[in-house]
Amino acid sequence: MLVVMYLFVGIVSAKKITTCRLASQILGNNQRVCVYSGANNTQYREYIPYDAGECPREYQCPYRPNEKPFDIKSVVRSIKEQFTK
Repeated sequence: MLVVMYLFVGIVSAKKITTCRLASQILGNNQRVCVYSGANNTQYREYIPYDAGECPREYQCPYRPNEKPFDIKSVVRSIKEQFTK
């Protein structure tokens, strides 16, 4: 019985994942910022070293539905401002 409860808790607490597609990428300070968007306004940013290469076109990101929709231009602008500070 205890094993069944443990498995059930593991299944229920598992994070939902969705496929996010590359919306934009920004280069700065030897770092690449990949901005992804997915199902139901899911948004995700991944920071990788510049040497790692291009951002993947698709990424498995955490499913966070109905987040406040974002404008790619404003996200890119705010990330660039972080690099200039």
